[in-house]
Amino acid sequence: MTVVIRAQLSLALRLVDTTTGREVEERGASFFLDGNRLQPMYKGPGIFVFVNIGREDFLMQIDAPGYDKTQVFVNYEELDPRLPMLDVFLMPSEKNRIGGSVLEISGTLSKLQYIEAINLERPIGLFHSVTEKKNVTRMTLLPMRPGGGCRLDSIRYALLSETGERYDCFEVKEQDAPLSIVLKEPFETEHKLNDKIYRIIYGRAGPGGDFSLKVRDDSDHLPYLIHFKVGEDEYFKATDFHLDAGHMDLLKDAAKVIPITEEQSEDSET
Repeated sequence: MTVVIRAQLSLALRLVDTTTGREVEERGASFFLDGNRLQPMYKGPGIFVFVNIGREDFLMQIDAPGYDKTQVFVNYEELDPRLPMLDVFLMPSEKNRIGGSVLEISGTLSKLQYIEAINLERPIGLFHSVTEKKNVTRMTLLPMRPGGGCRLDSIRYALLSETGERYDCFEVKEQDAPLSIVLKEPFETEHKLNDKIYRIIYGRAGPGGDFSLKVRDDSDHLPYLIHFKVGEDEYFKATDFHLDAGHMDLLKDAAKVIPITEEQSEDSET
């Protein structure tokens, strides 16, 4: 008698450390649905695959050693039906000392939508050019060192402007060559040769406007460019975590982003 076992892919999770932008290497994470522990398959650093739990929206609880407990709402309308992959960003707890102790900025800002940042001293690659052909947007990269590489996973990254005062986010669809990637969406602004590419670290916003952003205390100099959104307005703010850790007024000395349409309007008036 032949026994047929059918397995349906329900969800793939990628756990990402908010302070590094890299996959969480700790494989002892626990996952719960309505108080019941789920048993995913471990597929490498940060990757967990769930099968045969259906595809109905649900709230999952995640407990990973060394990280704050978190909840994530799985909304299948926002996921690829062929490969429902979801990135979950975990914030290290005070007990996590891998890679250095943790520095934190925190506070409250009404209508805060999100908060993220890049470490200005740690670019991972350089911009060369962008081409569009048959609705495919391809970016060519340059390594930080001659003869080196630049590996970008299917995740969001930051491309710093020439002035260093703001950055644009982009998401990788695939890396089709050692120094070539396909973008999910084209850029709205232009970039120049050697503009720097960075990993993004993620903070926590809400509820009630409370926010927290943590980084590893692994250098004597920790210059970051914070990016956040309040209501419909975006801002950038330069900071050094050694100087500014603790309670922070995010809006103080922050630069508001002027939308492209408003910039074009101002240019036409001049």
